[in-house]
Amino acid sequence: MAQLREIKDRISSIEGTQKITNAMYMIATTKLRHAKEYRDRNAVYFNALKNLVERLLRHVPDTDNRYLKKVDKPRDRQVHGYLVITADKGLAGAYNLNVQKETERLIRERGGHSRLFVVGMTGRRYFDHHGIPMEPDFNYSAEEPTHHLGRLIMRAIFPLYTSGELDDITIVYTAMKSAMEVEVRARQLLPLVSQLDRTDMLLSHGLTSGVSNEEFLFSPSVDEVVDAVVPNYMNGYIYSALIESYCSEQNSRMLAMQTASDAAVSITRDLTMQYNRERQKAITQEITEVSAGAEALKR
Repeated sequence: MAQLREIKDRISSIEGTQKITNAMYMIATTKLRHAKEYRDRNAVYFNALKNLVERLLRHVPDTDNRYLKKVDKPRDRQVHGYLVITADKGLAGAYNLNVQKETERLIRERGGHSRLFVVGMTGRRYFDHHGIPMEPDFNYSAEEPTHHLGRLIMRAIFPLYTSGELDDITIVYTAMKSAMEVEVRARQLLPLVSQLDRTDMLLSHGLTSGVSNEEFLFSPSVDEVVDAVVPNYMNGYIYSALIESYCSEQNSRMLAMQTASDAAVSITRDLTMQYNRERQKAITQEITEVSAGAEALKR
């Protein structure tokens, strides 16, 4: 009877957990739907910015503009900035781990000095636990991203680049490829492009570098146009990355909770069969004992 009670308690515990995973699945589904609406609304604005920057980079002449100039320093003296977007919560499969591992890979491969700007509590806990230094005053939540949050992040990081404290800035985030697949992306935000690798940088930002014969006039000057356009583009890119990451987080959590619920159903089914077998065994044993006792009384 003790074993039957243990099996029954375990079934009750798993059913309780299944109710939680089902509730989290529904919550993630609702958040994902809202996040996709934000992403679709932002897509019009961001695509317009992409088209403008594409035209700008196709026609901009040689310039020493701070946003376009590649810093020429020895590798061991370069200071790389990494904007890493994670979640505030776990239970989202490998969503957070993939971003963290990609960041560690970039730090190892690029060498030099690194400064991490981590969005999301999960990422901050991970890097702190592994002894990887982060910017202590950079505390921003990944929950429900807004344009205002994108501007705050840009204003916290970009002055470090323009003042020369950072030689480049790379953003690491997760994007949705489909309803069943997400991927980690690492894109260099600054410098936006250099004269030597302009085509590669265009492609890395998802921009096409097709040939165009259009006339492009810069007024009042190239530097002033670039100084006005690039920060807005970067603000839009950061906000777009925040939304993509938020969509990916909810999608990953939805899939993880669905998998957990399916596993709970399977385990409950197996335990129920085991419970019925043990119960049948106990009933058979009791009937045998009663029959043996009645036979002994007759004798």
